Amino acid sequence: MKVLTIQNTAFELEKCKPGLAFFSIGATEQHSRHLPLSTDTILADTLATELLAAVKWPGYVYVLPTLPISSSAENTGFRGTISFSPVTMRAIIRDVYRSLDSVGIRQLVVCTWHGGNFILKPVIREINQERGRCAVFYLNPFDHVPQHVWAKFSSGFEVHSGDSETSLMLAIAPGEVRKKRVNNPIHGLDRAGLDMWSMKTLSKGEGHAGNPGKATAEKGRMLKDSLLRHA
Repeated sequence: MKVLTIQNTAFELEKCKPGLAFFSIGATEQHSRHLPLSTDTILADTLATELLAAVKWPGYVYVLPTLPISSSAENTGFRGTISFSPVTMRAIIRDVYRSLDSVGIRQLVVCTWHGGNFILKPVIREINQERGRCAVFYLNPFDHVPQHVWAKFSSGFEVHSGDSETSLMLAIAPGEVRKKRVNNPIHGLDRAGLDMWSMKTLSKGEGHAGNPGKATAEKGRMLKDSLLRHA
């Protein structure tokens, strides 16, 4: 895959004429006591690059900068979290695609590395219905990880800052993981609960689900390999 970025000039894009763009969605939100607010954006920047390197695509792809803020309503109430409303996210996706489509970049992959962006699927469907074709595609790499991989973690798939996400950060950005990790498991917290209540309420103010104290870089590398292989 031949990659173009915002480090290229507009005239270089004009010459290469990419027909596809790739837009990663990160977040700025609390990740308990041991991971930075930028965790999802770090994952997006690091893993999207490796993901695209493995894709066989005959032409050029225009890789947009990662969106570092998205819809994080479930993590509001913690200092530092910034959240766009679903209405704002809808407008961002529509405006990004409109800008691309107007200059002949007809297809867009929206790749979210943050699970709280529920508005993405409806707005993508909306754009595709308006265009009468498959113009925008949704990708959440975590959706494609097999169950036998999640079974390697202490609580299986955890929604936030637990064993799996902390392990992944230990594998790709170990310097960002605080050495003094929390070791107080928060069980029974799932996505259905976060659809209705906040992480602060459900985790009793701790900001994580599962047991981040069980995280290891080895498990993180396993999860990373699965994300890149199956996405």
